[in-house]
Amino acid sequence: MKIWKLPVLALAMYAALFFARPLLAQQPFSQTSNPPSTTVELSVPDIQVVNQSGEHVRFNSDVVKGRVAVITSFLTNCSAFCPITQEKLAQLAKVLGDKMGRDVVFISVSVDPENDTPEHMKAWGEKFHVGTGWSLVSGKKDDVETLLKSLGLYVSIPQRHQSALLIGNQKSGWSRVSSWSTAEKLARIVDAHEAAKPGSAAVAGAR
Repeated sequence: MKIWKLPVLALAMYAALFFARPLLAQQPFSQTSNPPSTTVELSVPDIQVVNQSGEHVRFNSDVVKGRVAVITSFLTNCSAFCPITQEKLAQLAKVLGDKMGRDVVFISVSVDPENDTPEHMKAWGEKFHVGTGWSLVSGKKDDVETLLKSLGLYVSIPQRHQSALLIGNQKSGWSRVSSWSTAEKLARIVDAHEAAKPGSAAVAGAR
């Protein structure tokens, strides 16, 4: 290799790392098929949100409604990890079958509420085949930020939102797990939360 090519190669490697930083920031978990899940303590407020149908609903009493929730964050103009996460949730929905909407609900919370209107969310949901029991929610900026902070999913830069999933509800507690987990592992955690009683160790055993 000619000597003059070395600075060019070094510059190219630096540029690749620089432009990869926003994508890497979205990956708090290792990209393996079986990363660990952790139990987290959350106090989630019953904040009013708006879904992809334009309905104004309360997060806990209307959207979760006592069911096991699988929660993630998203934005409709995301082209990096949102499609990957939604594909994983679609796989999980197939594993859960008729539990969807009846016993389990998926909730994708916008990290860009000023731009993610019901119309944009509906179009995004149609693009990714969002089905029964899957709510996309946005709302007033302050309210949504409060909700995201309570879930541990808040980021100041929407494009750097997290790829983590939260599974559970206020009664069974919450598990935080990577969206890189297999659909089968996620289903086991969902099942454990369904069976769990407050304070039960059953959820921890599903990791």
